[in-house]
Amino acid sequence: MRQLITPVFLIFLVFNTGFLFAQQYTLSGYLKDKSSGESLIGANIIIKDSYSGTVTNAYGFYSLTLREGEYSIIFSYMGYADVEKNIKLDQNIRLDLELSQETEMIEEVVVTAQSKTENITSTKMSAISIPNKIIKKVPVVMGEADVIKTLKLLPGIQSTGEASSGMSVRGGNRDQNIILLDEANVYSISHMGGMFSVFNNDAIKNVEIYKGNMPPQYGGRLASVVDIRMKEGNLKEFEGTGSIGTISSKLTLEGPIVKDKGSFMVSGRRTYIDLFTKGLGIISDSIPEVPYYFYDLNVKANYAINSNNRIYVSGYFGRDNLDLDAGGNAKIGMNWGNYTGTLRWNSMITNKLFSNITFIASHYDYKIKQQLSLGRDDKEFVFSWDAALKDYTVKADFGYYLNSDNTIKFGLNSTFHDFNIGRVNGKSDSTDFNFSIPKVHSLEHAFYVGNDQKLSSKISLSYGIRFSVFQNIGKATVYNLDDNYEVIDTSYYKSGEIYNTYADGFEPRIGFTYVLSDKNSIKLGYARSRQYMQTASNSISGTPLDVWIPSSEQIKPQISDQYSIGYFHNFFDNTIQASVEVYYKDMKNQVDFKDFADPVLNSKIESELRFGIARAYGIEFLLQKQEGKISGWLSYTYSRSERKIKDIQEKNWFLSPYDTPHDVSLVLTYDITERLSISTNWVYQTGKPFTAPEARVTFPVIATNNPDDEGLVLPYYGGRNNDRLPNYHRMDLGVQFKSKKRENRNVRGVWSLSVYNVYRRANSSAIVFDPDDENPLVTKAYSTSIFPDMLPSVSYTLNF
Repeated sequence: MRQLITPVFLIFLVFNTGFLFAQQYTLSGYLKDKSSGESLIGANIIIKDSYSGTVTNAYGFYSLTLREGEYSIIFSYMGYADVEKNIKLDQNIRLDLELSQETEMIEEVVVTAQSKTENITSTKMSAISIPNKIIKKVPVVMGEADVIKTLKLLPGIQSTGEASSGMSVRGGNRDQNIILLDEANVYSISHMGGMFSVFNNDAIKNVEIYKGNMPPQYGGRLASVVDIRMKEGNLKEFEGTGSIGTISSKLTLEGPIVKDKGSFMVSGRRTYIDLFTKGLGIISDSIPEVPYYFYDLNVKANYAINSNNRIYVSGYFGRDNLDLDAGGNAKIGMNWGNYTGTLRWNSMITNKLFSNITFIASHYDYKIKQQLSLGRDDKEFVFSWDAALKDYTVKADFGYYLNSDNTIKFGLNSTFHDFNIGRVNGKSDSTDFNFSIPKVHSLEHAFYVGNDQKLSSKISLSYGIRFSVFQNIGKATVYNLDDNYEVIDTSYYKSGEIYNTYADGFEPRIGFTYVLSDKNSIKLGYARSRQYMQTASNSISGTPLDVWIPSSEQIKPQISDQYSIGYFHNFFDNTIQASVEVYYKDMKNQVDFKDFADPVLNSKIESELRFGIARAYGIEFLLQKQEGKISGWLSYTYSRSERKIKDIQEKNWFLSPYDTPHDVSLVLTYDITERLSISTNWVYQTGKPFTAPEARVTFPVIATNNPDDEGLVLPYYGGRNNDRLPNYHRMDLGVQFKSKKRENRNVRGVWSLSVYNVYRRANSSAIVFDPDDENPLVTKAYSTSIFPDMLPSVSYTLNF
């Protein structure tokens, strides 16, 4: 270990010699929004006429250590007017600033000609942030602004189905994405079967996705990290937003607890399909009642203990409910949902060292109930099925701002996973029955350290390492399998006993940027990731009944090595950004189900799984403009995703369900006036692979009383994912009209109209093979479509 540390220290020493022999002082503080007091995430602090500087962290904190002297410092953030300050740095200085949106005017603001070249000079690669104002304008189904639906319009990110919130990133499985809401893992992100995500856009402040080359503080998934931060609440005045739409209504309230010291935010959303159809049913018996609804509740509060310490508490609570009268004395009920809770204490320990201590709880569960009256002597059949996953996490993250050329981040975390894979209870007549898969528990730990380092005005590095450990702990029942996946014996472990450990989890990450000019750069990246959890589902789109299972003695951790190279170029004074990225992913210990697997309520689910390798590669183009009257982006992705799995097709590569060679997205917004804007998006995708029968096989019936019975006819399947759905394309339109802004009035309304699937394309969501009605010996393919027609929607939002 000493031999390793010594050369690393010497390299670090060489790169920073100039700082060791010069007097240094630190400029630090927080950047916030002037109107609300909200912290600004990822704002730029730049030394004028140089490439040096830093960015604010997730809490708006920055720290810049420089040699003694006079500097012109530019503070900038997208959509806000730049502020330029002349600083005489002859002592440590604390400078907190509030930036104004460009529509506001304040005397101290200087709109500079400084080029905003963060995308050129930073080591960030395969990472995209989306402004909330863009998300609000993108037209989507039912007019609900949706973070996840918008992400799917970016290069390298494909939907797993039209009515699905699941997504595949660079050919990865949908369970290879980790979705974080205020650092809490949200396991199920779908409402209404996937038509909506669980993220209420009115409660969201910032969204960032990493498709590869993830910073070392992130881990646990192979494909991507989606980091979503909730609004903190207005520190200065009370305000609210309420909306009524085609399918749901929302209300968001925020304001100060103590002005400029603490604030709160609460945001709720509920659909009213059940109430609307019930009301119509009173008018006409021909209108069926739909006893379904979902709701979301986001809450957050923060309070500054002093100028250096602040406490945050936030939570999310959401649920879908279906209570169906199926007729025939039968009732079926389903409900599923998440809750998360996050308690954080962040502290500016010194003007260079920032800490964030976090406690997190995350919970996902689903329940199914069925009640059937047997019609005799008040006898009935009652059935219930439930499953759940709970996480409890403690983490400590630190940022050390050594100097203007080095930002060191390090930390550790530990999570306790509690899996209830499935439990059934029921009663038939006087007989009670119950069945449950034994609970599973595990621990997941990680330590990381990384550095963002600027070697010169042209060369920057981002490097680090993450080390993860995964442990299975009792009480547990483990079924041991042979090489043919047959159970050979059973092992039992007592409560608290650690019976399996994966402790070889080195995950190096490195990024390299070479700035060719102030307009273009080349970036390289490599990242290794490990994943210790996966869903037990053979549906590519996902369902509310998905169950997560951990790595074990039988299921090795998934491993991915991703290599990427990119070219970045800005046009027209950096108002238009373009990028081309090429990537290759090599994945080991990939998990798939054997043919005709039965994963539901299977206590020996490991015997249904098969393992192998996978690869994904592609090229992504992105052209975007985020400011001005016309904004939006054009993206194109060419990609392939393939697998080799034991006992499936282990000799030859076969297509993964997420192989989508061509993917095009066009998103445009035009602000005709300050009050009126229009938007459109158009998407095109190669049809997704599926397994189609290649022939029919007839088995003769030995004995039958029907002379016309020609035998048992079954389909023959030659290979996995051997066919494709028809290509997918769709156009949506949206219009927003704001009421006139009046002096001395904070109330303003916004009408939003959207049309989903404008030219009524009946995109195929599945192909069903059934015998022909006239000739049973002939099999026909039938296409099914979820949205075969255009779907208009309207909503009204009141800001006050």
